[in-house]
Amino acid sequence: MEPLDLSIAPPRAARTPAGGIVFLARSIDKARASLPGGKLGAYHLAFATTWMLEHFGKTVESFVVTVAAASSDDEVAAWLVADCAPDAVATWNAHILARKPRDGTREAALAVFPWLVDHPHLVTIVDILVEDDRRLFATV
Repeated sequence: MEPLDLSIAPPRAARTPAGGIVFLARSIDKARASLPGGKLGAYHLAFATTWMLEHFGKTVESFVVTVAAASSDDEVAAWLVADCAPDAVATWNAHILARKPRDGTREAALAVFPWLVDHPHLVTIVDILVEDDRRLFATV
């Protein structure tokens, strides 16, 4: 895959699946941005991407190498689930779709995302990241 510049546009939304795996498309975009010639901008491969990779028994390093060599999202998804239990994707998807930031402590989430005070309807990390991306790339 080609490098990606996340300083000019955000990665795909957290809910966007790749190969049926929620958050994988976003993680692929961040991995592409970490390749030589790419730009991560304000993003990183920590937190949800790391959780996802640990869930599937993979490392960040092997993920980035796989993304660099892959020709499609589906190829990365196939690699990710190659040695996993049959329910690994369903378990991950349920987990990340329900996950609240900072282990569900709203006060801790407000410390990271202070604008959440005006958005009590945003509860899960996948929905909060959509608004965070929008704010990061909003034009004044």
